[in-house]
Amino acid sequence: MQFEKDEDDELEFLNDNDMSTGDMGGGAFVAPVDVPGGLPADDAGLGPGFIRQSRHPSAAFFHLFFKSLALLVYMFSGLFGFDFIFVCVICILLLAFDFWTVKNVTGRLLVGLRWWNYVKEDGTNEWVFESLENMSEVNANDSRVFWMGLYVPVAIWTGLLVIDTLKLQFQWLIVVFIALSMHVANIIGYTKCSSDAKAKMKNMMDQGTAGFSAMKMFAGSSAVQSAFSGLFGGNSSSQTQSVVV
Repeated sequence: MQFEKDEDDELEFLNDNDMSTGDMGGGAFVAPVDVPGGLPADDAGLGPGFIRQSRHPSAAFFHLFFKSLALLVYMFSGLFGFDFIFVCVICILLLAFDFWTVKNVTGRLLVGLRWWNYVKEDGTNEWVFESLENMSEVNANDSRVFWMGLYVPVAIWTGLLVIDTLKLQFQWLIVVFIALSMHVANIIGYTKCSSDAKAKMKNMMDQGTAGFSAMKMFAGSSAVQSAFSGLFGGNSSSQTQSVVV
C-alpha cells in the first residue's frame, strides 16, 4: 500500500535569515519523514542492523559506503598490483563522491543539518547554516551513524599517515592529505552547524520563557486583578440585589 505525503508530513528547515526576519516559509528546504502508520521514508535498509534500523537506511548506507571503499582501495590495492596513479585517481574520486554526499545529502537527512561556505566580494568567508526547527526530531541511531562516520575515518587516515611516513612512502601521502582535508572540512562545517542549531534552540526556549514570565507578571498585576474583581464583583453584587428584591 502506498501512502501519499502532504505538506504536513515535511520538516521545515530554518536558516539564519529566517530567524532574523521571522519568515518561516518560502525558501526553506525540507526533508522527508515517516508517515504515521505508513511506510518508512526510505526503502528497506541495506547493510548491517544499525543501518536497517535507520529512518533513512539508504542515506546511512551511502554515508559510509564511499569512505569505506576509498580506505579499502588504498590499503589493499598492493595485493592486486595496481600502480600508484590508478589508486590515486580512484581514491580521489571516491573521496570527492563522499564529500559531496555527506555535505549535501546525508547531513540533511540523518541529523537535520546543512552548511556551506562561500567567499564574499571583499575576500572574507561567509558561513551559512541550516537546521531543523526542532532538533529533538532527529533519530538517535541516525545521529550516531552520522557522527561516527565523520570521526572514525579521520582516525584511520591519521594512522595511515603515520605508517606511510615511517615506511618513507611519501608519494602515498598525497592521497592521505586529500582524504584528511575533505573529512576535516565536513567535520568543521557540521560542528559549527550543530553549535548554531543548539544556539537557535536555546534562543527560542529563552524567548518562550520570557513570554511566559511577561504574561504571568501581567496577570498578577494589581490593575488587572482590580479590573477582574470589579467586573465579577459588580455582577455578583447586582445578582444578590435582584435576589433580595
